[in-house]
Amino acid sequence: MILAAADELLRETDFRSLTVEEVMSRTDMRRSSFYNYFADRNALVMRLLQRIENDMMEVARPWLETGDPPLLGDALDGVAAIYAQHGHVLRAAHEASFHDAAVEQHYRHTLLQNFMDAVARRLRAEHRAGRATVPDAVHVAHALLLMNANVLAERLGRPPTDRTAAVARTLRFIWARTVYGRDDLTPPSSPARKASG
Repeated sequence: MILAAADELLRETDFRSLTVEEVMSRTDMRRSSFYNYFADRNALVMRLLQRIENDMMEVARPWLETGDPPLLGDALDGVAAIYAQHGHVLRAAHEASFHDAAVEQHYRHTLLQNFMDAVARRLRAEHRAGRATVPDAVHVAHALLLMNANVLAERLGRPPTDRTAAVARTLRFIWARTVYGRDDLTPPSSPARKASG
C-alpha cells in the first residue's frame, strides 16, 4: 500500500518534493506506520527501484550473452520502454543517489556497476571476435552506461513519455557507432540495411 502510494505520487512530483506525510495521506495508515517498513523516503525509493532491476537486466541479457548487434538494439529499446513506464522511480533513485549513501551504494555501485561490468565483458568479447574496436572496454562501458542513465532520466523520467522511440533511436545510434563503428544495429546483409544504403 505504501509502495503503491509512493509510486503514484512520484508520477506527479519530483523526489525532492516527496514527503512521508504526503505518501501516507494516500493510504489508510498513520504516518508513524511508515517507519515500521522504511527508515526514510530514500529507503522507500530503493525498494521501488528493486522491483524494476530484474526487468532491466532481462532486456539486456540476450545481447550481453551473444553480442548479436540487433539484440543490442532490442536491449536499448527495452530499457527505454522500461524508463517510459517506470521513469518516475528511476529518476527518483538517480536524484536520491546524490545525497543518500545507501541509495548511492545500491543505485550507482550495485545496479549501474553490475551493468557496467557486464557491458565491459561483452565489449572485450566483441573485440576478441574482431567485431568491435573499443579501445578500453571498462571506460567505454562506464561512459555509455552513465550516458544512458542521465539521458533516460532526463528525457523519460518525467512526462511526457511519448519520446520513447526517439530516445531509443538516439541511444541505438550512439552505441552502434561506439561499439560497432556503424550507424545502426541492423545486420549488414539485411534488406532494410541495403535499402537505406
